[in-house]
Amino acid sequence: MPREIEVTAPTGRPQVSDIKKERERRRALGIYYTPAPAAQVLARWVIRSADQTVLEPSFGGCSMLSAAVSVFRALGNENPSSQLYGYDVDAKAFEYLEQVGIDNSAKQFRKSDFLRSQAGDIKVSSVLANPPFVSYHRLSSAQRLVAEKIRQLYFPKLPKLASLWAYFVLHSMGFLLPGGRMAFVLPNAIGTTDYGKELLRHLGTRFEKVELIHVGERIFVQAGAGERIALLLLSGYCPDTPDRATPVEVRYVTRVSEIEAGASLDPKAGSNSFVDLHAASHAALDKLVGNSLIELGDIATVQIGEVVGNIPFFVKTKLEWRVLDIDPRHLFPLLTRTAQLSGLSLREEDISARHSAIPRLLLPPGRRLPEKLSSYLETYGQAAVDANRTFEKRTTWYRCSYDTTADAFIGSLNHEYPRVIGNDAGISCSNSFYKIKFTDLPAFGVWLPLLSLSTPFRLAGEVLARIRGSGGFKLEPSDVRRLVLPSRLPALSDVDFAELRTKVDLLISDNKLDAAGQLVDGVVFLETGLIDADQMAAMRQNQLSLTLARMTRH
Repeated sequence: MPREIEVTAPTGRPQVSDIKKERERRRALGIYYTPAPAAQVLARWVIRSADQTVLEPSFGGCSMLSAAVSVFRALGNENPSSQLYGYDVDAKAFEYLEQVGIDNSAKQFRKSDFLRSQAGDIKVSSVLANPPFVSYHRLSSAQRLVAEKIRQLYFPKLPKLASLWAYFVLHSMGFLLPGGRMAFVLPNAIGTTDYGKELLRHLGTRFEKVELIHVGERIFVQAGAGERIALLLLSGYCPDTPDRATPVEVRYVTRVSEIEAGASLDPKAGSNSFVDLHAASHAALDKLVGNSLIELGDIATVQIGEVVGNIPFFVKTKLEWRVLDIDPRHLFPLLTRTAQLSGLSLREEDISARHSAIPRLLLPPGRRLPEKLSSYLETYGQAAVDANRTFEKRTTWYRCSYDTTADAFIGSLNHEYPRVIGNDAGISCSNSFYKIKFTDLPAFGVWLPLLSLSTPFRLAGEVLARIRGSGGFKLEPSDVRRLVLPSRLPALSDVDFAELRTKVDLLISDNKLDAAGQLVDGVVFLETGLIDADQMAAMRQNQLSLTLARMTRH
């Protein structure tokens, strides 16, 4: 793998600011250069003979190409340049070609967007790729137009929220010869998101074998990214077999080096054990819904929190607003992160405390702005106001809604469990949370933070979750509506309920999450007879297994 070019200070040492800028530039483009060991493993898998041809649709730092050259030479091909093709939009990528011994005099490596290219007379036997990791929400308008054309051309059923890498996978097939192979480094989203699963099913109609290998180690840590990855290995390209339904073979490894040795992360488990456990857990919950359990959406609404438009500008700590001399009458508490609260619920004392972690939202009056407020708002700049799509939708650009009627909040992104925060203080939250409002059985609103610790609720969260590269998970509003609650609440007096809540609060504060959950399970499900001890034990084991798998494998 070629050494990355660094901008150096007069002493010859890299300047920290330049390295940071370079990392930010790459992250903006979704660029994470593949470490040499991973590139070598994939190149050896995809190249089986000295006369093959290889396409790298986003060759970047040339680590994949460097590995390909090494494999070709090991097979007796000393000069494979004429068999290699590539595309990249980053000018820096072309600086590396000569360093890895590739002659580009025939212009087989083009400085252009692969997704805008046409195969023409380029047909290769192999594709070796680490495409840009750019989510749909970060795509420019131009990129979305190109992505939509590819979606319509190759797979119109692909959900429109697919990330950029999905279109690289689809478009690469247009360059592949029948019987060919493709190897991709991809985010773990390929196996966990709705669009990733749809893409895998589609690939099963085009290839004889589809392998998905989740890798535990974070191979892009040195590039400033915590993204865990999956390797997609596709062999036996059959473009004209739409009735094929090849199942996906799933494996988990701790390190990329284990792939060739065939070592599994869990030697005692089959390759599809995680998938099987996930399906069995889903089925077990479904059997209880309508009897022992109900879905949250049956008795409550779920809505996104306040869309502020620019959190750093409109949301600050009390001290920061004091420095700006903004009148507190125009400032309102807004929950923006779960870390701002340690207990089950937001209470008045959490908001009014002198050192409260809850920041304040600036909500100016609609008319007659005080001079200090007017001056502060003018610092945003008219051009920036005009460019903000959120502001564009408002009657008054600097005024968002502030609805305090939610019974509770739940984060869209979670880590240990789908944590619910009670809204006893009567405030609002940012759009990193969803607001839960009970339309029926209002007593559940008081219980919900406790119920979120229960095994059925946590198991439903694991089953419904979209797992992220960091090991955390994302819930959409539709997922939150499907989280499960007991079909009836225990008949506790106000005193007994307050005592239970205090005990659970103390356990959480002492980081005894499982103990808190078991206490809730006992009071809510076991003592009431809604779920028996054997059922609960099986559900708890499944929940713990899925949580562990998510946090260690994904």
